Amino acid sequence: MEKTAVSPQKKYLIWMLLVLLTAVCLRLFALTAAPPGLTHDEADHGITALSIVKGARHIYFTIGYGREPLFDYATALLMAVTRPTFLGGRLTAVFFSLIMISGMSAWVRRAFDRQTAVFTAASLAVSFWPVMTARQSLRSITLPALFVLAVYLFWRGLTQSENTISHPKAQAQSKKTTPYFLASGFILGLTFYTYIPARILWLIFPVTVVYAVGQNRDLCRRIGLQTLAMLTTALLTALPLLLYLLRHPEAESRIGQLSQPLRAAASGDYTLLGHNIIEGLSIIAMTGDSYWRYNISGQPLLPLPFAVLFLVGLFLASWWISQGLFVNAKRQKQREKKLRNLRLNKKQMPAASFLAVGWLILGVSPVLVTGAQLSTTQAIGMQPVLYLFPALALRQGIRWLSQQNKQRERWAYAALLLLLAGTAVLTSHRYFQVWANHPDVRVEYETTLVTAMQVLNKSGQGTTTAPTTLHAGISTITPHPAHSPAVAEMTLHNPNVTLSWFNGQNSLLLPSSETSTIVYPGFTPLNPALEPYFETAVLDTSLPMRDTDLDKPLNFYQVDRNQMRQQWGSQFLTDKPVFFAENAQFLGYDVHTPTARPGDTFSIATWWEAKRPFADGVLFTQILGNDNTAIAQADYLDVPSDLWQIGDQFIQLHQITLPADMPPGTYPIIIGLYSCPQNCPAEIPPQPIPTSTGANFYTLPMQLTVTNE
Repeated sequence: MEKTAVSPQKKYLIWMLLVLLTAVCLRLFALTAAPPGLTHDEADHGITALSIVKGARHIYFTIGYGREPLFDYATALLMAVTRPTFLGGRLTAVFFSLIMISGMSAWVRRAFDRQTAVFTAASLAVSFWPVMTARQSLRSITLPALFVLAVYLFWRGLTQSENTISHPKAQAQSKKTTPYFLASGFILGLTFYTYIPARILWLIFPVTVVYAVGQNRDLCRRIGLQTLAMLTTALLTALPLLLYLLRHPEAESRIGQLSQPLRAAASGDYTLLGHNIIEGLSIIAMTGDSYWRYNISGQPLLPLPFAVLFLVGLFLASWWISQGLFVNAKRQKQREKKLRNLRLNKKQMPAASFLAVGWLILGVSPVLVTGAQLSTTQAIGMQPVLYLFPALALRQGIRWLSQQNKQRERWAYAALLLLLAGTAVLTSHRYFQVWANHPDVRVEYETTLVTAMQVLNKSGQGTTTAPTTLHAGISTITPHPAHSPAVAEMTLHNPNVTLSWFNGQNSLLLPSSETSTIVYPGFTPLNPALEPYFETAVLDTSLPMRDTDLDKPLNFYQVDRNQMRQQWGSQFLTDKPVFFAENAQFLGYDVHTPTARPGDTFSIATWWEAKRPFADGVLFTQILGNDNTAIAQADYLDVPSDLWQIGDQFIQLHQITLPADMPPGTYPIIIGLYSCPQNCPAEIPPQPIPTSTGANFYTLPMQLTVTNE
């Protein structure tokens, strides 16, 4: 009985199925536990997606430093049918990662061959960088996923146009390629809604067309108009976002930060840009991103075996590009014969190689400006094509061995499988054991805060009586809305818990409930200067966390509001009630250093009650000179006014260093509130919050005495 041969197409599909199954396993395993918590960036994406589920419809989201919206809309679709948790964002990232692998394989199969496509997809499936980016709820993963689809559709149109040049009905045949160009343009336009590097990656398409026309001038008329139609479609698709950003340049604060090296170079200082270029070029094979949030610090994108193969593949691609430009007709036929023997797409190789190298250059270019730090996200545009070059080297090597000896070819395939399997094992170890458990990573992913939310999620469980509301005050180093509160919103699922936020390093919060819980992590313990105001609190639970954790322990205190208010009433000097508009009431003050010497630190605690939240609040304390101008001051508020719960009371500690040449005498002290939008840039001055008398500040009844004694 004769054996039925398996067709190359079926082999390709079987191998791709195995590759995708491997990719799914590495991306879904323990997805809620690794990463080990949640970054504020991931949480912000989750909050934005939830707002979309609830009806928000924005073309650009200004939360954080500003973000393109496509990832959040995709996450919202998933959240609409699942629980509104951070897992929705991570599953969305996994989905886009699988699209990227599949799309890249589809293009490489057409541009090169099936084996190269499988090798590329397998490398993307098991390598550390693609696995890392696939498991994070960040918008950056959407860029390579959509871009490879645009490349695939563009390539279908380009190659079919080339193949129909000599067709007797060439004009009719060309119409069949137009939908590919238009679809590619539409998806290319969508990439502008994904991540900033899309604004430069699109250049590879017109440049590749110029190269292809240089190879075959008959293509010029055929694909010139189609390419123009493609780019026009992309522009029209991206136009709403581009117009919004032109009208609201302040929405992209991140652009100003990232462009600093270019501005310095424009002024004649190339030091920073030169340093970043050297760093950026080293991320592939030498020294990578040092930021633990997205990488094992310093680990390059490619391990040594893949780095060597990458260089070989890059050399091969560069050689094929040159062959496409500088060969005569006789040598062209010889080259095509060699490529045919290697079972590669002989006509497409130079243009495909050109597109790949150009894609690589444009993809890495943002990192050449910004440097290695955070390069794992900023270079993500080149992620799919980076793994093509090792695949080209492997494909070339295996085919060469097959011509020498079939036995060697089998050994080569066995070695390749061992390389990929070893890479999968190494990636699993480095990601799940090394990276996910590193102390810096657990800090970046706010593991201590997530642990606190897990404790609060269990509050009231197991009781037979109706659950009661728990009001908890959370001390954190980042208490503002887009940071720790965002992480809590995505991890706290107990509807009976209300949260208030403060930074315990310089403030103390008393929630409005009769009894409440105050949570202090290791990073923001109670300031010793505030300890006298916290004497009535009772330590209820102390979680030690891991021995290797940096943010530890995690302490839970029980507070009785009446007892603590009585204590504060005996410690603070009070005057007549002072209201700052309808936002806050000043209740009293306690001067720790009523007498000081020049150069000393003046310390004062002020007592407040939140009446109505308002955006971007800042509390100031100023020491006035003889001309009523401030000679020393402190401006900060560690209980964010955006998140005030009505009735909460808090103490703000201001510690002010006095000038060393401050003359002896007595000095008035004033306090007040103002709103400081966007950190008060020059064009947006602070907005004072007036008192009930119309003044912009309140003068304390006491004065500071400065003496040389």
